[in-house]
Amino acid sequence: MIENLNIQDDISSEGIIFRHILATATANETLEPRVPIFVKSPLLDSHWEELKALNPELFSAAKAYYIYARAVNDFDGSPLRINSTVPALRRLKLEALDTGNRVATAIASIWLSMELTLASPIQAINEIEYSLLYLPTRSSTLSLENALDRATAHQWLRAAYIELSVPSRAYFHAMSIIEESNKNDQALTLAYFAAIDALMFQSEYSRALELANKALTTAQNRNSEHEKFIILFQKLKVLLQGFRGAQESEINSTLDQLNSIDIDVIESKSKELSYLFQSYVAALQNRQSVLETAISNYKRSLNDSLQSSEFKLERMIRGELELSRLYDFIGDYEKAYKHSKTYNRLLVEKNTEQFKLSNSSFTDGIAKDIELARYRQKELTVLRSEKDGLSTDKEAMKTTIFALIITILIILALWLWISKRQSDLLAERDSLTGALTRRAMLNSLKKALKGNKASCIALLDVDNFKKINDKYGHVVGDEVLTTFTQIIKNRIRKSDKLCRYGGEEFLIYFSDSDQKSAKRILDELNFALSRQKHWSNTKEMFSVSFSSGLLDVNGETNLDTIIKMCDELLYRAKREGRARVASFPI
Repeated sequence: MIENLNIQDDISSEGIIFRHILATATANETLEPRVPIFVKSPLLDSHWEELKALNPELFSAAKAYYIYARAVNDFDGSPLRINSTVPALRRLKLEALDTGNRVATAIASIWLSMELTLASPIQAINEIEYSLLYLPTRSSTLSLENALDRATAHQWLRAAYIELSVPSRAYFHAMSIIEESNKNDQALTLAYFAAIDALMFQSEYSRALELANKALTTAQNRNSEHEKFIILFQKLKVLLQGFRGAQESEINSTLDQLNSIDIDVIESKSKELSYLFQSYVAALQNRQSVLETAISNYKRSLNDSLQSSEFKLERMIRGELELSRLYDFIGDYEKAYKHSKTYNRLLVEKNTEQFKLSNSSFTDGIAKDIELARYRQKELTVLRSEKDGLSTDKEAMKTTIFALIITILIILALWLWISKRQSDLLAERDSLTGALTRRAMLNSLKKALKGNKASCIALLDVDNFKKINDKYGHVVGDEVLTTFTQIIKNRIRKSDKLCRYGGEEFLIYFSDSDQKSAKRILDELNFALSRQKHWSNTKEMFSVSFSSGLLDVNGETNLDTIIKMCDELLYRAKREGRARVASFPI
C-alpha cells in the first residue's frame, strides 16, 4: 500500500505528517517488523497548520495520535509519559477550539481524557462527558478520526462510574452503547453484560432479568455460542441472587440451555468463566466437594491469567466481585464479606495508584490560572521596562506570596470541614453493627414521613437472643448481630434505612414500598439468616431467626404512634410462634 500510494515520495504537508506518524507507530518495535517507511524531512509547525486549514478533524486526530505515540516511545511505555502528553494534548484542544470545529475539539478532548485517566480520573470523566455529543460514531471504515469513537467513550464512562459506585450512570452508558450499535457489533454482548451487572449492583433484579432475556435474543441472532453462554450465565446469576428460589422453573430452564452448550468451547475462550459456572451448579446441587474443587480451580485459573494480562488489577477486582456474589449465594456470608472488603480495597488501590501519577499542574486549576496571569503581567512589565526602565519584581513576589497564603487557608478550611464531617458520621453509627443509631434514625424518619410517600416501617427482634448469649457467650452474640446487620444491608435498597433500635432490636424504613413488598423482603431476610449456621467464634452449629412487626405508614407522621403499633405487632409475631412477620391486613 505504501508503494502503490507513493507515500514515501509525497512532499506535501500531509505526506510528511503521515510519514512521521507511520514511522513513529512502530519505532520501538523489537519483536515484530517495523513499518517500512523512512523519514526524509523534519516535521514542522507549518505542516500541521496546513493540515489544520485543510481538514480540522483529521488534524486533531493525527496530532493527538502523534503526541501519544512519540511519548510512548520516549518513555518506553511508562505511565510517566503523562507529564509530556497531558500538557501537549491540552494545547491541541485549544488549537481545535480556535478552528470552531466541534468534532475536532471532541477528538482532541477524548485523547486528552485517555491520558488523564492515568493522572486525574475525575478530570478524565469530565473530558469524556465534554466530548461525548460530538464524537464520531463507530464505523466499519476505520480511520484516525474514529479511533476513539462514541462507543469507546460510553464504555470508559461505564467502567469509571462502576469504580466510583454510581451504578445508575454506568447503566445509562452501557445502554447508550446498545442503542447506538448495530446488531453485528461485537461490543453489543459486552454492553448487555455490563448493563445487567449495573442493575444487579442496584438490586434491580426484575429489570436485570428482562434485559437478560432481550440480550439472549441478540446473542442467538449473532450465532455465537460463547456470547450466548455469557448472557445465559449472567441471567442465571440474576435469578439466583435476586429471587432466591422463587423462579425455580426458569432457573432449571436456564441451566438446561447452559448445559446444552459445549463447555470445551467456553473453556477455550475463558477457563475462569467455565469454573465459575461449575461452582454455581455444584452449589445448586449441594455437592460440597465438587463446589470446593470448582472454586479452587476458578481462583487458580484467575491467578494464572493475571501473569499475561495487561489489565491485572481490573481482572483481580472482577474476580473478587464474582467470589463475593458466589459466597453470598452459597450462604457463607463471612467469606462473602471478606471478598467484598477485598473488592473495595482493590478499587481504592486502583484509584490511589492513578492519583499517585497525578501532577499538580493537572489538578491545581487556581495555581495554573495565577501562573498564566503572572506571565501575562510579565509581558506587560517587559513592555513598560523598555519604555521607562521600571521593574515590578517586588509586586510579582507579593502576588506569589498572597497566592500561597490563600492556598494554605483553603487547605486548612477543607481539612477542618472533613474532620467535622467524619466526626458527625461516626456519631450517627452504632459502633458494633455499623447501622444507624436510634437517634439518627428518628431524626431521619421525621423528615422522610413528611414527604407523604407510600412507605412501611418494621421493628425486628432476634428470637431467643438471651439464650444465645447465655449458651455461647456474648462474643458469639455480637457476631450474630453483626451478621444479621450485614444480611439486611445486602438486601435492602439505598433509599431504605436501617438502625439498631436497642439490644437485639432493629428498625427498617422501607421507602416508597407497599406492605406486600416489604413483607416479601422480610421473609427473604429470615430465609437468608436461617441458612447461616457456621460462626467463627464457636464450633457449634446453630441457626437464628427473627420476628417482626410490619406497619404500612399510610400517611401517619406521629413516630410514637408508629413505633408503639410496630411493637404490638412484633409481640403478636412472638406469641404466634416467632420467625414470622405480623402486620395489619390491608
